[in-house]
Amino acid sequence: MHFWWADGQVDLKYMAEQAGGVSRVANARKIDFTYDTLVGNDGAVAATQCSSKAGDHFALTVQFPEINLTDQTHRNDIEKFMRAYFPATVKTLGCA
Repeated sequence: MHFWWADGQVDLKYMAEQAGGVSRVANARKIDFTYDTLVGNDGAVAATQCSSKAGDHFALTVQFPEINLTDQTHRNDIEKFMRAYFPATVKTLGCA
C-alpha cells in the first residue's frame, strides 16, 4: 500500500499506467463508486479531495506484486477491498 497527498486532482489513469513501482496497476478500469477509483488485475488506485498541510487530495495505491499481471481472477476481491478500505481510511483522516 502506498498513501500520498497531492495538490489538485489526481490523474488515476496516469498513475495506473506509469511504469514505476509505486502506482502501476495492470489493466486498470474505472469502477462505479463514490470515490474516483480504478481497479486492475493486480491492484487499485483511488483518490478523493481531502485537505491537509501536505495537499488537498488524498490517494491510495494497493498493489499485489505476487499476482500475475494477466490474471483477472482477483479483480472482484480487489474491488471489494477498496470499497471497504478506502472509505474507512478517508473517514479516519476526517475527510468524510
